Amino acid sequence: RYIWRGTDYGDSPSIQPTLAVTINDFEFGCWSAIATNNNYKEIDVYAKYTLKKFSITLTDYYIPFANGVASSPDNRYFVYGNKKTAHTLEASLQYKAGEKFPLWVTGGVFFYGNDKRWGYDAGKDSTERTYYSSYVEVGYTFTKKENSADVFVGFTPYGGAYGSKLGFVNIGVIGYKKIKITDEFSLPVKASLIFNPQTSAAHFAFGISL
Repeated sequence: RYIWRGTDYGDSPSIQPTLAVTINDFEFGCWSAIATNNNYKEIDVYAKYTLKKFSITLTDYYIPFANGVASSPDNRYFVYGNKKTAHTLEASLQYKAGEKFPLWVTGGVFFYGNDKRWGYDAGKDSTERTYYSSYVEVGYTFTKKENSADVFVGFTPYGGAYGSKLGFVNIGVIGYKKIKITDEFSLPVKASLIFNPQTSAAHFAFGISL
């Protein structure tokens, strides 16, 4: 299952290919999610710059349809008009304290594109203005030998893409383990238990990386 920032996207198993290249302090990549029931598709292109413990990321989220329904007035990829595009641009900043104290803090805001028509603000909805949906997350990584677990809390400061109002939308834990198959190959697996207090939803997901 594809659970992102407290919401289940696709309501089915998800295939998630990724491709990235790193040049010095820059990383450029593409990540995608395709629901096996064909109800959800996402293609994200991003650029990331890291300076010591801080990283800045610009992400272009392209989501042509969700739950089998077109997610914007025009879901063609090369349409970038602010009020009709299926693209949403986000700027985010992350701080990672380091290996001795593996705390991280992440904040992101949508600033262009398909962050509209959420139904929480009549003025914005009637004029198709951007909600500037924002998300903030604090997490900590626990490690024991080759196994690790992330514990995190995420919230949104106002209504928008993540919820209808200020509140916690993503609280949970993700456990990571490598299962040894042969002397040369181990299979990375993870399990997630995630709660969204604002929608009273709970999710349990399992993933395999190849």
